[in-house]
Amino acid sequence: MLVDPAVPTTAPRPAAAAGEAEVAPRRRRGRPNVLSREQVIDAATRIANEEGLDRLSFRALGAALGVAPMTVHRTIGGLEDLHAELVRRTVDEFASTFVWPSDWREVVRVFAVTFRDLMTTHPLVLESHSQHAPLASRESDGVVRTVVGALRSAGLPDREAMYAFFVVYDFVVGHVGVLVGRGSSEAGRPERHALVGEILGEHSYEERFALGIDVLLAGIEARVAGRRASAS
Repeated sequence: MLVDPAVPTTAPRPAAAAGEAEVAPRRRRGRPNVLSREQVIDAATRIANEEGLDRLSFRALGAALGVAPMTVHRTIGGLEDLHAELVRRTVDEFASTFVWPSDWREVVRVFAVTFRDLMTTHPLVLESHSQHAPLASRESDGVVRTVVGALRSAGLPDREAMYAFFVVYDFVVGHVGVLVGRGSSEAGRPERHALVGEILGEHSYEERFALGIDVLLAGIEARVAGRRASAS
């Protein structure tokens, strides 16, 4: 625990008796505040997820960690570097959890579901993606290769496989943006329109997302079938 050396941590000593020399207590030197990069990144992740990247500052981090803002600055460097580090670490942690099936359709589905979970669990990733930088990390390159490879195995040529990956990626980003970016106004939600209520009754974002993935997969299958029919 960090202790301010100016604040007494024990009860005051009794005054010296008459005729006794009062001995001044030895003054302890305060230990300098020491932080690790992990402590700063953990605190920054909490602030960014709960309050948004715009609220992330050395002052906010210092208050959260109980140190001076300059101590944070000396530990982590600039805020832009910190933003990039937050995204890299968060994306790498999630990307390392992928368990890839053998069927190409399930590869695409696993990618879409896990990517959605990443952005809904860590809103900082969606915010950073939208405002600051791409979601680049060590693990993310491997994820892209796996999904594009699965799409190539389905029968898409290289260029179309890469673009098909981006179509799935854009769908997930757009869906999560709709899901978490509504604000508090119920009146503005499209699913509250009379026709939606008349047809659906109860609206489900989960069902909406699952159907979207099914439609994308069906479209890819239809494109592959069309290419094969043209080639025969």
